[in-house]
Amino acid sequence: MDPVALNETLHIARAAECMGCLGSGDWPDLAVALLLEDVEDPEVAELAGFDQQVSAWTVDPLTEALYERYGVPAPDTEGAVHSLAGLMAADLRARPAVVTGPMIRPLARLAPPTFESSLANKCYGLEEYLDCDCSGRVDRSLEAELEAMPGPRIPDSVARVLAAPLRSTLPLVQPPHGH
Repeated sequence: MDPVALNETLHIARAAECMGCLGSGDWPDLAVALLLEDVEDPEVAELAGFDQQVSAWTVDPLTEALYERYGVPAPDTEGAVHSLAGLMAADLRARPAVVTGPMIRPLARLAPPTFESSLANKCYGLEEYLDCDCSGRVDRSLEAELEAMPGPRIPDSVARVLAAPLRSTLPLVQPPHGH
């Protein structure tokens, strides 16, 4: 993996951590994906050796060392939401979802509890109308705009691992319409 892609991967990982979408137990899978993309880094190799039960006490010093080495600052909330939106857009282009509003649904989950992101708040306000007969209130252009967002320039295997926690919030089938 080239240094630019690794840096972008770490930016997205940090954004996902800040938004509660990447826990310590997700790092082993991400580290394995990075190793398979020829990332040679001692912290990445160590993270790959853990299982999903690894504690934050073990993972945090390693990830902080990675962030410091590659100059990855903690993002603000709006920046983190936009990074994750780009990631989800790329993931949904690679693996389409079968539900309406596949971008609005996971981004809406990023709004609470602090509601600091205007994009997440907008999605949060629209999500409740996705599965009811009031769906005419949902701005279809917003979903199209979100789906068209440029994705990160990272390998698909890495994007899939990073997007998995967000994607897991999508229903597997289209929910029934109604209130």
